[in-house]
Amino acid sequence: MSMWKSCLLLLIFTLNSFSQSNNSGIAIYKVKPSSKLVEGLSKQNRIYAEIKDAVNHLDQLQYNLYFDSEIAYYDIEEQLANEQNPAVQNAAKLARNTPFYTLQPSGEIFNKIEFMGDHYLIAHKCSDYDWEIHEETKIIQGYTCLKATSGIEGRNEETIEVVAYFCPQIPFNYGPKGYCGLPGMILHLENNLVVYEMTDIQFKAIDAISFERKGIVKTRRGFSTYVDSLATATFGWGRK
Repeated sequence: MSMWKSCLLLLIFTLNSFSQSNNSGIAIYKVKPSSKLVEGLSKQNRIYAEIKDAVNHLDQLQYNLYFDSEIAYYDIEEQLANEQNPAVQNAAKLARNTPFYTLQPSGEIFNKIEFMGDHYLIAHKCSDYDWEIHEETKIIQGYTCLKATSGIEGRNEETIEVVAYFCPQIPFNYGPKGYCGLPGMILHLENNLVVYEMTDIQFKAIDAISFERKGIVKTRRGFSTYVDSLATATFGWGRK
């Protein structure tokens, strides 16, 4: 039996046994730099000191994932969003300091950002991730998680590997930064920059999550192309 089939069977069993009182809650994530980011830092980089300072402040960040059976909202802790320390601000930019909404059962994901005075909804779907589930496991805050990997397109169209550990015992199709598409909540996520790991989860009633489709909707590639075109028109250059 494939890992996907085994996970789906476990998810179905878990859904049947999951009590109604566990249908919503909040998961808290802390962050740290990935080994790839640390290894890739070069003192020859003209902003090396600024990047290094931001990396050293990543552990001060906290992200909250509010969820119920129909929607999840992921964002930086409110008090940190207004942090005045430049190093913490840069750390938040490195880890992403804009909110993500994940809608179920459609699997739509929207990242709300503001750019040059306009509001955008950067859209993609859970099905965009081509996850491969592995047999490797990891215990996170007492929950047994399975490893999964997927490739995503980077800024220069290179493929970046994303590593996730998800928990079939927590039957919600959500995760940090809008990552989803696995049969269980993602409790650990690592890309080429940052590691996100759940440090606490509380199953409880939460305030209704409000999401309005207000803003200019673009795909991630469409928005990147748009920013490139503006940079080229304004400065005569763009990302290669």
